[in-house]
Amino acid sequence: MQILLLSLVLGVVCAVQEPQSETDYSLFSGEWNTIYIGSSNIEKISENGPFRILLRRLDLDSAGDRIIYTFFLKVNGQCTKISSLAIKTEENTYVCHYAGKNKFEILHLSKTAIIIDIVNEDEGGLVTKMVALVGKVGDIQKEDIEKFKEVAKEKEIPEENIVNIINIDDCPTSE
Repeated sequence: MQILLLSLVLGVVCAVQEPQSETDYSLFSGEWNTIYIGSSNIEKISENGPFRILLRRLDLDSAGDRIIYTFFLKVNGQCTKISSLAIKTEENTYVCHYAGKNKFEILHLSKTAIIIDIVNEDEGGLVTKMVALVGKVGDIQKEDIEKFKEVAKEKEIPEENIVNIINIDDCPTSE
């Protein structure tokens, strides 16, 4: 009986010390599209720029430790499909290698919109701040767009450095 009681107490102590994440991030896996992207360096998101990314899909594991994102990059009129892996390094902070080293944080996550804060250090050492709004086409809410614009302003990204990607996205929709 004492062993059962000791096991119960140890189980409760462990449960209190290591709270389980309440969010199953795999539920957010699926089709997503870039709606807006803003950058401190407009060249990075201009036509043929490395971050004029046309997102198509996110695949997250249940803990949110790994994200595989699939997107198109359009250069000289040619759509090229690319997939990349991001690994969680700190709470809500991820690192991936694409056009240099990228560190990003998910600032807002809902069933229809994600706002992402991105810092890119390219191969030449140039650091660029970016903010992206990705969403479910047709389901994006005005509040999400306003929140994105507020974040861009907080990150000192000028309004003229924000591109409405969804209106110029003509790469294939299916994978």
